[in-house]
Amino acid sequence: MPPRLPGAHRVVRPLANGRVTIYWYKTRGGEKLMKFEGASLDEALRAEHEGAQALAAAYAERPKSHEPDSQTVRSLIVRYRAAPDGFQALAPSTQANWRKPLDLIEEEFGSMPLRALESRQAARRFIEWRDTFASTPRRADYQMQVLKRVLSWSVEKYLIKESPIAGAKNLYKGSRAHLIVSPTELSSILQHVTPEAAIAIQLASLTAIRRDDLVSLKWEHLDGNALTFSTGKSGGKKRVRVPLYGQAAKIIGDLREARERSISEGKVPPAHILLTSKGTRWKPDSLTQAFIRAAKKANVDRHLHDLRGTAITQFAAAGLSNEEIADIVGWEVSSVSDIRKHYVDPATATQKVIERLEAAAKTG
Repeated sequence: MPPRLPGAHRVVRPLANGRVTIYWYKTRGGEKLMKFEGASLDEALRAEHEGAQALAAAYAERPKSHEPDSQTVRSLIVRYRAAPDGFQALAPSTQANWRKPLDLIEEEFGSMPLRALESRQAARRFIEWRDTFASTPRRADYQMQVLKRVLSWSVEKYLIKESPIAGAKNLYKGSRAHLIVSPTELSSILQHVTPEAAIAIQLASLTAIRRDDLVSLKWEHLDGNALTFSTGKSGGKKRVRVPLYGQAAKIIGDLREARERSISEGKVPPAHILLTSKGTRWKPDSLTQAFIRAAKKANVDRHLHDLRGTAITQFAAAGLSNEEIADIVGWEVSSVSDIRKHYVDPATATQKVIERLEAAAKTG
């Protein structure tokens, strides 16, 4: 067990070569107390245990300052974490995903003077740090995304003049924006999930609602023939109206009838629309895991997020414009256009060719 030092901040960082370093700070964003290294996590933990007394002594010393140096990158990170329009404005799920990258950035660059950001050397250091994670390019890009946001936010607040990495490109070249789960693949996946998971997955494939918003849907969001709610990704700033039609309307209708029966029996119904087999609301990661396990059993290489593309193809086939679809799903129009070009337009063109050939055969 690590030492108990109230208010202290502990960061465990695995390195690319397998070594592990454990850093201790007086407070989050405060002065560094000590670091412990090892060829493995066990060795680093052993070093930490052996140095616990020295760490406690360093912790007990009078702090050099009560605030982080206002002229270092650490000061930017501390301010960003506390800002209502910064880290605090992010959705809870995004905050959870950003905490570790922020810790890594703070540990790596916290002592960098702000004046150093004005040199090309700073950009080079940031890029070199990103490249140490090149074996996992998506992770490298994600961490760089967090760093970019901290720096761009700092520019907006006039804390620094400009971000040295504003134009830095991503390492990962792939994209899932054009992927969908085909009807055949979806049917195979649904054979390996519980009835409750099947309902949630089907609704995702019909509405293009993001996972976190999907599991957060409440009956108060049902507005006639649509679901109206503020998106979590926008921090509640963007409100969307998702139309319910066909199978989606039937799913919601069946769930509403079951809810009304429960009320008539004197039971207190849950506020959320989608529930697990235990009658509790879905946790985002639990729904993702249910999909992943089922997709693996069905030998389908798709993600839960790809169901959004499935819904988009249906919206497009129904005649909705790219702009209308983008408003519903919260995507860029260009991304919707990619989905249409990959799946909808070729199918439409093929069908028209078949119709012409059949017509020619009849007249011939």
